[in-house]
Amino acid sequence: MISLKELHDATLTGLEVDWASGELRLSFKVSIRELTNVRLLAHGLTLLTCPRGFPWGRSASVNSVVVEQREKTIRLAVEMQSGDLIEANVEDVAIE
Repeated sequence: MISLKELHDATLTGLEVDWASGELRLSFKVSIRELTNVRLLAHGLTLLTCPRGFPWGRSASVNSVVVEQREKTIRLAVEMQSGDLIEANVEDVAIE
């Protein structure tokens, strides 16, 4: 299993929301030992911000991924190397 720290320099290949179920799927290509597909799967989505303004320049690479427990939700934050910050409030998150 991969850790969140190992997503640094991964390529974000997709972001998908199932509106009806409130499921958020983020897909990455990670090259640690060899090229691997990894998914973050989150349930209970209540908020999603997904800017794509490239303030630091164009990039599809991940700088960091943070998952933090809040009072009633989990905050998922994916900082891209472009400077964009994808944020979601969810009930739970798993790495596949």
